[in-house]
Amino acid sequence: MYEEFEQWLDEQLENGLPDNAVAVNLNIYEEENNEWSVQLIASDRFDAQDDEWACFEVYSSGEELYYWEKECSWEEIQEDVRELIKRYLDEGKFSAMLKNLRAVGFGFVDGDLELAYIKE
Repeated sequence: MYEEFEQWLDEQLENGLPDNAVAVNLNIYEEENNEWSVQLIASDRFDAQDDEWACFEVYSSGEELYYWEKECSWEEIQEDVRELIKRYLDEGKFSAMLKNLRAVGFGFVDGDLELAYIKE
C-alpha cells in the first residue's frame, strides 16, 4: 500500500506547492463499499490550536485522490494514514519539501486533525 501512496503523493508534489503555502493536510474521505480516499491540500495558514487552518486552501489535488479498499473502522484508517505519512516524511522523495513547511496534518474532513509533523 505504501508504494502506491508514495507514487500518488510524488505526483501531487512534483510541480511544487504555491509559494504562500505554509502547511499541508491530507483530507481523508469515507467512500462507499469499504473504500477510502485521501486528498492533499496546502494552506496559507497554520495554527496548532485551531483546525480551521486547513480550510484556507491555496492548493488542492482536487479530484486526483488516492483510493484504497479496506474493511475496517475509521480509526484503523486514520492509523493507516498516520503510518503512510510518517513513512513518507522519513523516506519520501519530497519529504524535505514537506518538512520545510510549518506543519503536515491529516484527518477526516468532518473530524479533528492530527499533526504528523510540526517544524520546530
